[in-house]
Amino acid sequence: MPASLDLSRVRRIYVRAPNWLGDLVMATASFARIRAAFPAAEIVGGMRPHLSALLAGTRFFDRIEATSKAGGLRGLWRQVAAMRRARYDLAIVLPNSLETGLIPFLARVPLRLGYRQGRPLLMNLGLSAKIRRRWFQRRQGPRRWPTPMPFYYRDLLDRLALPGDGIHPRLGVLPEEAAWVEAHLRGLGIGPGERLLLLVVGANFGASKLWMPERFGEVARHFQREHGMRALVLVGPAEVELGRKIAAAGEAIALTEPVLPLDKLKALVARGDLMITGDTGPRHLAVAFDRPVVCLMGPNDPNYTDYCMERTVLIRKDLPCSPCQRKVCPLGHHQCMKDISVAEVVAAGERLLATREFPVSPR
Repeated sequence: MPASLDLSRVRRIYVRAPNWLGDLVMATASFARIRAAFPAAEIVGGMRPHLSALLAGTRFFDRIEATSKAGGLRGLWRQVAAMRRARYDLAIVLPNSLETGLIPFLARVPLRLGYRQGRPLLMNLGLSAKIRRRWFQRRQGPRRWPTPMPFYYRDLLDRLALPGDGIHPRLGVLPEEAAWVEAHLRGLGIGPGERLLLLVVGANFGASKLWMPERFGEVARHFQREHGMRALVLVGPAEVELGRKIAAAGEAIALTEPVLPLDKLKALVARGDLMITGDTGPRHLAVAFDRPVVCLMGPNDPNYTDYCMERTVLIRKDLPCSPCQRKVCPLGHHQCMKDISVAEVVAAGERLLATREFPVSPR
């Protein structure tokens, strides 16, 4: 922290949250750290409207404001004017976009903390692009070696010398959320004592991260047959048909009617006993609730999410073309996902279920 910086006078704080489900969950430890450091301050969280439901049951923020794309100069100035009226003392900007840094700058928020690459004049606190390259973007051969996002956010807050350094995500489940899930499960013929296998489709990113539906189906049949688990296929709005295909292949239930909103999805993940997923947002929900996860890592770089792996088995093929971070396989064969076999996924799930240290899911 700069020697001249006095945080004792900070009374109003704006925290611009990440834009994606997984990144938001990975930022929750930092949200908790901010709240603990400023217990008397008014802290406002800015985030995409659909993400706010994830934070029900937490006390990170006194208020949540919906964010959106500025939509041209008029929209940008509307957001600037609203922030200026709020008279914040400190803005903590976790996304790296120019727009998210420009708004508190134009609103004249006196203290603005964020990564400075591409916007060095907008953030007057934070880490410079030069320092970030040296500290956080190590190289492994020709490739950049990213820092896991919880550490990335933690290191930014270290610039304020805030107490604490936790990285484990923190979420809560409200009683009414848990009750809704139990009632929904009863409607599907699933009792309160039955164990749940959660299969996450994970098609939102793009086709390159998809595992084959018939292989999901084989995994579902195995755990239903050997452990008496009930297999549920979790889908987003654009994944309904694929989810039904997986469910049909594995004699599972696709949760398509309704597609679960994020607060209900969160409560269901907390209720689950084992998750099989790609590198998806729901994976991070499972980590937050210490649920066992088998993660099938295809084209994405695992270093971005290499945190709190004690209850996760990550399966990845080290191919010359991987990680490519592409939404669609540029070579057309999706080999990084095709090479992941049913047998190794089943074996990973069996190891997790046999580990007694995992907490029992809430009933």
